[in-house]
Amino acid sequence: MEKVYVKCNYCGADDYKVVFPEGKAQLHQIVKCNHCGLMYANPQTTHTVGGKVSLDEGLNDNIEELEKELADFIPDKNQYLKKQYIQQKDYLKVLDYIDNRPKGTLLDIGSYTGVFLNSAKERGWDTLGIEPLTKPRLYSEKEFGLKVLSTPFEKSDIADGSIDVVVYFHVIEHVYDPKAFILKSHQVLKKGGLLVMETPTYDSFMFKLLRHRERSARCDGHIFLFTTETLSKLVESCGFKVVKHDKVGRTLSVDRLFHNFGIITGCKKFFNFIATKLRLDKFTIHLNMRDMQRIYCEKL
Repeated sequence: MEKVYVKCNYCGADDYKVVFPEGKAQLHQIVKCNHCGLMYANPQTTHTVGGKVSLDEGLNDNIEELEKELADFIPDKNQYLKKQYIQQKDYLKVLDYIDNRPKGTLLDIGSYTGVFLNSAKERGWDTLGIEPLTKPRLYSEKEFGLKVLSTPFEKSDIADGSIDVVVYFHVIEHVYDPKAFILKSHQVLKKGGLLVMETPTYDSFMFKLLRHRERSARCDGHIFLFTTETLSKLVESCGFKVVKHDKVGRTLSVDRLFHNFGIITGCKKFFNFIATKLRLDKFTIHLNMRDMQRIYCEKL
């Protein structure tokens, strides 16, 4: 894996202090800009393309075998697909908020299997998704009849000023250049259009308490670690006005909660064993530890 040193994505400074050395929280060294406070992985590596990439490895190009794989792609056998259905009630709150606006085109970047996008479609929105992973993209097309592009958002040819709402949930922390990503969102949105993002927040009590053991900080695919302030500053520098900024929780299966305990404590085998033994995947719970932020931004 090639290591590449980068400057601060917000202010461009090359002056930082080390928050966590390499291997302390995750694969990367995590630093904090001495000028604006943005935390990010530095150096970054070719590994930092996001944890979802491995889900598509080994996907067969043979049509018959692909159909068989898709038939087996069900919530009970895929944790990410199951998680989308479980967390759908959380993201319906986004639709409740944007439904106060005139209906138009909603773009979901990182739409995965299209569960959220389909709910937007059912509420009368014209929808478009972007999902580079083949299997979930085909699932969304086959299961819901959605239009989903495979081209990465940065390289897409979506017309300028053609979109009313852009959403991406737990995407911005994975991308190499968040500022360029947000500027591209600004470009495709109509004037007055809305950008909605959700990402972990690192000014939470849980991060202050757990530090390098905090679950989101330990994810190798998280290369930008935003606080409420640094995320707000970034979107404002890209021509947006923050109109709503919430600290939100999530609905998750209890076995997933135990999995997170395992990540925090370093005892994944133990907690996963307990969860399997007690069949905790059958139960769900909603927790709001205020460690996730959901930001609504209007294009100026």
